[in-house]
Amino acid sequence: MALSRFFAAALAPPTPSWIVGRLPPKSSPALARLRLLSRPLVVDVALEPGDQVLGFGAGAVGAPTRKGQRLRLMNRDTIFYGIDGALYASFPLFWVRGTSETFAVLVLTALPLDVVVSPENVTLRGPPEAVADVVVFSGSPQEILADIAALTGRSFVPPAWALGFHQSRWSYRTAAEVEAVVARFRKEEIPLDVVHLDIHYMDEYQVFSWHPERFPEPKLMHQRLEAAGVRTMAIIDPGVAVGAALPHDELLRLDGCLKTRQGQTYVGKVWPGATVFPDFAKEGVSAAWSRFHSVLLDAGVAGFWNDMNDPVLKVGIVYDPLAEDIVHSDGSHAAKRNLYANEMAAATTTALAAARPAERSFVLSRSGFVGIQRHAALWTGDNFSSWEQLREGLYMIVHLGLSGVPLSGADVGGFGGRRGKYGIVKTKPSSELFVRWLELGALMPFCRVHSVLYGPRQEPWSFSDEVTTLSRRILRRRYRLLPLLLKLARAASSTGLPLLRPLWLHHEVPAEHAALAATQVLVGQDLLFAPVLERGARKRSLWLPPGSWIELRNAQVHCFANGGVVDVDAPLGEPPLFVRGGVPFFFAAAGKNAADTLRSALALELLAPSIQKQASSLLLEDGTSTAAPWELHVDAVDDDGELVLGFSIDDAGFQPHQRTIEVRVPPGFTRAAIDGVATPVVQRRLDLEDRNVVVAAVEVPLAARLISIR
Repeated sequence: MALSRFFAAALAPPTPSWIVGRLPPKSSPALARLRLLSRPLVVDVALEPGDQVLGFGAGAVGAPTRKGQRLRLMNRDTIFYGIDGALYASFPLFWVRGTSETFAVLVLTALPLDVVVSPENVTLRGPPEAVADVVVFSGSPQEILADIAALTGRSFVPPAWALGFHQSRWSYRTAAEVEAVVARFRKEEIPLDVVHLDIHYMDEYQVFSWHPERFPEPKLMHQRLEAAGVRTMAIIDPGVAVGAALPHDELLRLDGCLKTRQGQTYVGKVWPGATVFPDFAKEGVSAAWSRFHSVLLDAGVAGFWNDMNDPVLKVGIVYDPLAEDIVHSDGSHAAKRNLYANEMAAATTTALAAARPAERSFVLSRSGFVGIQRHAALWTGDNFSSWEQLREGLYMIVHLGLSGVPLSGADVGGFGGRRGKYGIVKTKPSSELFVRWLELGALMPFCRVHSVLYGPRQEPWSFSDEVTTLSRRILRRRYRLLPLLLKLARAASSTGLPLLRPLWLHHEVPAEHAALAATQVLVGQDLLFAPVLERGARKRSLWLPPGSWIELRNAQVHCFANGGVVDVDAPLGEPPLFVRGGVPFFFAAAGKNAADTLRSALALELLAPSIQKQASSLLLEDGTSTAAPWELHVDAVDDDGELVLGFSIDDAGFQPHQRTIEVRVPPGFTRAAIDGVATPVVQRRLDLEDRNVVVAAVEVPLAARLISIR
C-alpha cells in the first residue's frame, strides 16, 4: 500500500509521520491522543478509561490486554520466558480499542524500543539514533487489518499439509525413531502430516548436513515416509560451525559473515561450538544460503523451521546481544537485529520456491519483525507446561493475528518444564493439561506437539489409552475442519484477517461480558470456540453473540436477540464449539493426512435454518500447487418450512475428486428435489464423527443448481 493513497499529517522532521486510515484527518480523534518527540524518539498515546491495548505480537506475557505490561522490542531468546519483558519476535504495532473508537499504531523502526503500557498511556521510547515513521490506522477493525496487510505485506498461502498436525521432539535422534513414531501414528489411526527433525539429524550440529550414522540414508527414509503420507520439516539455525566445509568456507569466500568493528569475523558459541553468522545484507549471501538447502531438499525435506534466529549468539546464557562487538554490512547490530529473522526466512522461501516452483512453500520461524508474515508462520517460542502457559498461548495467538501474522501457533503440551534456564528439564504434564492443550492447539492455525530433550515423551500414547483415544477424536475434528482452515488461510493473504479472531472483530461485546468473551475466539466468522483453560473444569461459561448458535457436539441451538451467557458441558476431548446458525457450514471426512482428507467425502450442514438468505463457499484444491482453487458457492434460505439451497461454481481448472456432497438438515425433513428431480432423504446419526447428532441427509451432486428439502 502506497502511503500516498492516504492523507498525511506533517510533523516536525526528522520524524516523517503519516496518519493512515479511512477518516479525514480532522475527524480522527486519535490525532489528539498522539504525542511525538524526535530526539530521543518517544511515541506516546493517551488512553481513556476502559480502553484495551492489544497487539505487540506474542508479547512477553500473554494476557487479554497489554495494560500493565513492560516490553523490550528487541528479538532475543527469552530462556523459557524467564527474562522480564523479553520477546522472540518484535512488533511495534498495537491497537487501542475503546468505547469511542478503535485504531492501531505502527512505529516503523527496527531499532529496539522500550514499551510501557500504563492505565493512562502507551509509551514507546527508542535509542538516541532512532527515527521512525508513525502510522495510525483508523476505520473498522476489518479495514484496519486490511490496511496493515497492504502496508506491511500480505501473508503467504500455506500448503494444506502445513495446516495438518505436526509432531516434534528435541529430538527424534535417528531415522529409525522417526519412522517408528510415524508407524505408531498410523497404527493408532491418529491423523498426522509432519514430523519435525530437530538438531540431532545433523552431523555434529552443523547446519545443512546429515548425521552419517543416525540418518545414513535420508532419501530412503523420506521415500518410506512419503509412502505413509508423512512429510518432514528440518530445523535450521543461523549459527554456522567454524571449519565446516559447507557453508562456512563459502561464507568466508563471499566475505559474508557478521564482523566485529575491527573487521574480523565475529565468532559466537551455539550448538556446534564456535560459530559464525551469515550477513544476509552482503551481496550473494542470501542466494548462497538458499543454495545450501539443496542437501536437505534433495533428500526429501518438505519445509524448514528457522530456530535460534533472534539470532542467538551465545547459547544457554543470559547476555545483552547489543553489547556484542558486531556490525552488519549495511548497519549496526542494533538496527539490524530485529530484521535478521525476516532476511533468513526470505532466503529460505527462495530455496523452496527454486526447488519446487509449482508448489506452495512452508517456513516456520521463532523470531521475526513486521512483515515476517510474507515469508513464514510463527510459533510462540519456548513455552513451558503449565495451565498459565496454556491460557497465555491463546492470548498470544490473538495478539499475533492483530499484529499482521495470521498463521501462528504455540507448542502443544508445553515445550519446557518451567520459566527460566531450568525449563530445559521437565516432568510429564498431566494428561488433563495435555488434552486441554491439544484441544486448543487443534484450532490454532499451526498445530504442533513439541517437547524438550530432557523430559518425557509427549506423543499421545505416551500418556494413556484414554489420551490416545481423545487425541484421535480431537485431531480428526481438526481435519474435518480442514476446508475451513484452507479457505481462511487463502482469505488472510488478501484481507489480512487472522484465522483465529477475537469476538469483538465481528460482534459488539457488552462491557460486562468482555472478560468472559476474551477467553473465546472465532475461527473465521462462523465457528465460535471456547477452550477450557482451568484445571478440573468440566463445564464452561461463555458469551454467545446475537443470533442462533449450534453446539457442534450435540446440535443444541442457542438463540439470543442481544447475545447472552450460557453454561455448557465440556468433558475432556469436547471443548465447546458452536457454528453460527443459518450459515451453510462445510466438513470433510477426516483422513490420515491433509491430502487424504481433501479427497474424502464432503458434508454441508444447515442445522438451524434462517428465513434470511445466508451464503457461504467451499474451496477445493490439490493442497500443494499455486493454482487457483475450485469454488462452490451456496446460498440458503428457509422459505416457510422449505429449505432452498442454490449452488454455483467457479471453475478455475482444478477438478475435485468428489462428485457429490451430503447436505444435512434437522431431522424430520423427509422429501427433497434436486433440480426438480425427487431424491431420497435418510435420517442418520453422526456417531462416527464423535457427535451426538441426528440429521436428515441427502446426497447432492456438486453440479446441481437448486435443491429444495421439505
